[in-house]
Amino acid sequence: DPACYSACFVEAFRKTAEGPVIYNPHVCIGCRYCMVACPFDIPAYEYYDPLTPQVTKCTMCYDRIVQGKVPACVEICTAGALTFGKRSELIKLAWERIHNNPGKYFPYVYGEKEVGGTSWLYISPVPFEEIGFRMDLGETPIPEYSRNFLFTVKLFEVVAAWPLVFGAYYQISRSRKKHQSINEKKGEGHGEK
Repeated sequence: DPACYSACFVEAFRKTAEGPVIYNPHVCIGCRYCMVACPFDIPAYEYYDPLTPQVTKCTMCYDRIVQGKVPACVEICTAGALTFGKRSELIKLAWERIHNNPGKYFPYVYGEKEVGGTSWLYISPVPFEEIGFRMDLGETPIPEYSRNFLFTVKLFEVVAAWPLVFGAYYQISRSRKKHQSINEKKGEGHGEK
């Protein structure tokens, strides 16, 4: 799972079956954990809009994908620098381009293994660190680092909730008994002759 998706505890992000991660602004609480979690700095926050800020990111034109179309950037790219398709096919295509054009591309597909593999894949004529890409990410998916912590937090929430529920129940029932006792004392001797 992408880091932004796994970091969002209110589930404002959703990983679709087609691949893109889409954002629901009506669920978002503005915590920006998605921004902190993403090693590629993809989600952006609309700081200029103080009343209704939203997180923004590319959705790969999800509305077009579900209609059987390609993302708009791919359709408009006349140079063929952008392609769209199944990840496994794109990896194969990237390596074919590298092998069929010796000296044109640096022999590496960025995104194939980084943080478990990404939805965006890149090939380049120069090493990726020369164009500012992070090479220190490793192959472990980001959610693997936080999964145990988040499970512990959720477990703590559940464990912590029960004493609160029982404590509230105890206070309410104690208050009822106290009021009942006071009402019984007020009512003593009334109606008896």
